[in-house]
Amino acid sequence: MKDFFLYILHRTKNSCWTLFKFMIPISIAVRLIQEWGLLTYFSQFLSPIMSVADLPAEMGLVWLTSMVVNIYGGLLTFFSIYPALGEPMTVAQMTTLLTMILVAHTFPIELTISQKTGVKTWIMFLIRFGFAILLGFLMAKMYSAFHYLQEPTQITPIFSTTQKTWGAWALNELKNYAIITLIIFTLVTVLRLLQVTGLIKIINKTMQPALKWLGIGSEMLPLTIIGLTMGIAYGGGLMIEECRNNSNALKPKEIFYSMTLMGLFHSIIEDTLLMLSMGGHWSGVVVFRAVFAFVITYLIVRFTRNVDEKHFLKYVMTKAYGRRYLSSTQCPFPPPQSR
Repeated sequence: MKDFFLYILHRTKNSCWTLFKFMIPISIAVRLIQEWGLLTYFSQFLSPIMSVADLPAEMGLVWLTSMVVNIYGGLLTFFSIYPALGEPMTVAQMTTLLTMILVAHTFPIELTISQKTGVKTWIMFLIRFGFAILLGFLMAKMYSAFHYLQEPTQITPIFSTTQKTWGAWALNELKNYAIITLIIFTLVTVLRLLQVTGLIKIINKTMQPALKWLGIGSEMLPLTIIGLTMGIAYGGGLMIEECRNNSNALKPKEIFYSMTLMGLFHSIIEDTLLMLSMGGHWSGVVVFRAVFAFVITYLIVRFTRNVDEKHFLKYVMTKAYGRRYLSSTQCPFPPPQSR
């Protein structure tokens, strides 16, 4: 039990430090944006994207913060902005927003991890950002067509938003960070219990047939499953190490398919529980997101399956990976060169 709690405390401490060193500057920036009256400007700039998903223009800043910082930064921004909205969001809108955030968030870290596995950064950005918009559009149309979840959402003010003075704001921020720490501690504990009891292995085993159906080979299966269940930082990190040690074992297309699926659908335990607790509905956060991720990945696999390896390396994978892969396989064609 002692080792169990020491592990939880260590993981919680490391996660909070990673989050807070990004979140604190962003929290100050959001406060300044509100003080200087720039929120309307940002809302107008991002309004076209939000309107596609039937979301208030102000939610563009929430999504932007999630992409630049992380999910928690986006949630803090949401609770800072939400009281100023003219009318409450519906459950459908809240679910759509949270699901879009689950697909596209923490880009500085996660896109860097994808790039180090060998996939070009701009391609992974387009996949996650573009398909997040498409996902939001489809969810909004589905919920509207079936008149489902159209009732006003009941937002529980988990994070304090009273900001009359800078001193009161700073105190509220400290309270919010304490709440985030508690949330992270709870999620880490749940995840660790799933690992200790072996339930995580059962979840992983049930996913293997679907991954093989997508063309992800046996070498990539365990890495992909780890990324899906625990997050890109875990699955991508292991993939980076495997590419460095044994690049011949991991084929470029399999790496790309794995990172595509992980980009659209990862950390399915921790992040899903968080978004459900924030008011997201299971129909979007769990079901629609999972179906969407597997369908999109399957279509990408079908579209790129017959692309020859030379062009695939040139246009999809990084030059560093291409050189490393070609040297290990001794392919007859040279690595792609920049123009």
